[in-house]
Order: sequence, then structure tokens, then C-alpha cells
Amino acid sequence: MRVFLIVGALTLLAVVAVVTWLFAREPTPAEAVRIAAVLAPTSPPGEPPAYAHCASCHLHDGSGRPDGSIPRLNGQRKAVLQNKLFRLRVGLMRMPVMDPFARTLEPKEISEISDYLAALPETAVAPVEAIDEERAAGASLYSKHCASCHGDNAEGHDGLFASRLCGQYPAYLARRLDEVARKTRGDADAVMQGVLEGVPADALGPIVKWLSAGGGCVAR
Repeated sequence: MRVFLIVGALTLLAVVAVVTWLFAREPTPAEAVRIAAVLAPTSPPGEPPAYAHCASCHLHDGSGRPDGSIPRLNGQRKAVLQNKLFRLRVGLMRMPVMDPFARTLEPKEISEISDYLAALPETAVAPVEAIDEERAAGASLYSKHCASCHGDNAEGHDGLFASRLCGQYPAYLARRLDEVARKTRGDADAVMQGVLEGVPADALGPIVKWLSAGGGCVAR
């Protein structure tokens, strides 16, 4: 029994000595590089701390997802971003996915996020393949049904809080127009719902093709 106690004590001392050495020693150059990589901040310079709420979906560069699940926000109009975030924050607009994040934001943080996204360079978006006749039809339909709010070149409008649409992901545009037409997002799109009631269903495809090409975009 005494032998086992001695062996156990010696083993414990050895473990303590090894652990102490590991904590006390300097990391090797290779280890130092790996540690620095782990501890390095993932946010790019200039990104507001509050944007961490958004980056998990919209990504650090605001590029969203080309599959249409998340819109591209880089280059969007500051007034549009601020208006939407403020309305979400105070409950004037409901978007189940966004509500929990927007309601945690302070007014100053909303302004910082809006400034940041509006100043980012716009992500290049591959347009939908279309022949010239389709794009011409889309341009005409857009001018008839959408330009009065979103601008002749889909550049958006600050006074109307109308989004900049030119160059947006086509899959997102198609999905959003479908959601608005089917009234699946409550009061978030009340104005748009009224507009789309007068737009033929077969006109939406050509409009999306024209918008996604971004050919009408003008400087912000």
C-alpha cells in the first residue's frame, strides 16, 4: 500500500511539473503563428461593432447570398437602410428573421451600420441571361410600373425610402416580388402590394432580368 502511495505522489508531482512547464514556457514560432491566427479579429477595419448582428447573414462585405436567400446590402441607400432598421426596432414593421436583431440596436448603432453599408463597394452580380428583346421589354415594364418610386435607373429614392434595386441578385428580386404579390410578409410591403396589384404576373420576369443586369445603374 505504501508503495502505491509513493508512486501516486510521484506521478502527481510529475504531472504538476509538466503542466507548470507548459504554462511557463514561451510558445514556439509555429505555435505563436497559430495562436495569433486564432486571436485575430475577423471583422475588417472600419466595421461597426454592432454590425456583428448582421454579418452572420449579410457577410462582412454586405454581399449577402447569390441564391436569393439574403439580399446584397452593400451600396444600398443610407436613408433606406436607416428607415427599415428604425421601423423594425420600434415594431412598425415586422420581419420575423430580422426582428430579434433590430430590436437590440441603439439609434447610434443603426446610423453606424447604415453609413458602413452604404459606403461599401457594390458586389458585381451576374445578370440573368436574356435576349435584347427581353431586356427592352423589362426596361419598358419597369419604367411603367416601378420608376416613379425607385427611379428611372432603379437607383432608389431617399424621400420615398425606395430601395436601390439595380444590380441586386435576380433570385432575391424574384423571391421578394413573389412574396409581395402573395402578401406573405404582413404590412412590411403595404405600398408595394398595392402597386403589384396592377402589374401583370408575366411582367415580373422581364423586370427582374432588366434590374439584375444593372445596366441602368448610376453613380450614388
